[in-house]
Amino acid sequence: MSATVGQILELVNGIAPFELAEEWDNVGLLAGRPDARVDTVLCALDLSMDVLQEAGRRGAQLVLTHHPILFRGRKNLNETDGEGRLLCALVRSGIAMIAAHTNFDNASPGVNDALTKALGLWDVEILESGMRMGTPQQETFGQFADHASRALGGPVRRYGEPDRPIRRVAVLGGAGEDYARIALAAGADAYLTGEMAYHKALDAVDNGLCVLEAGHAATEYPAISALRRGLQIAADAVQYDICVLQSEAELFF
Repeated sequence: MSATVGQILELVNGIAPFELAEEWDNVGLLAGRPDARVDTVLCALDLSMDVLQEAGRRGAQLVLTHHPILFRGRKNLNETDGEGRLLCALVRSGIAMIAAHTNFDNASPGVNDALTKALGLWDVEILESGMRMGTPQQETFGQFADHASRALGGPVRRYGEPDRPIRRVAVLGGAGEDYARIALAAGADAYLTGEMAYHKALDAVDNGLCVLEAGHAATEYPAISALRRGLQIAADAVQYDICVLQSEAELFF
């Protein structure tokens, strides 16, 4: 049985309910017709020209991303800047786009569950604002930092004594610099997030919390494969004849 963009939107809502999105966010169907037919979906962290071209090459009628477009309330649709060129290319392509951003951050399972799995944390608990906290397999902050770098595929910025013993690690993908207080209040020994300002990281260390700044994209990218799997399982369950793919053109690699 074939599916429409609108029916895929309903499946995404079952995985990451749009009602969980923050008020300032821009999620849901951002481009395309709800009644357009879909047999291939391409999942990506961001929409870029490379991802859009990949969607065309692989025959996808719909791109499902974590980060939205039209995030800052654009007032024109011309091609004098990068975003304008991308938006015009998207419209010309006829490819639809759905974004699952803070609704996927706040879902359970969601972005931070995928991050805990990538890091090998166990005995995981849910904290405020979608944060997760779990027990690492490593015994010291330095050992965990080395492991996080390998697991997430890139360098991490470290704040704290490498020999400090750690028992519980809090994680929050993306821009988590303003949420270290939650990790501290929960009794975490270390906090891993995507972005954190230098002085805020130093303040956290001064309060007894080791910090790892691992990169916005790197901390959210594990969730894209989880989103792809979840959508394929949901589509198969209702016998939609669609193929859900993951982009090979992500820019941060």
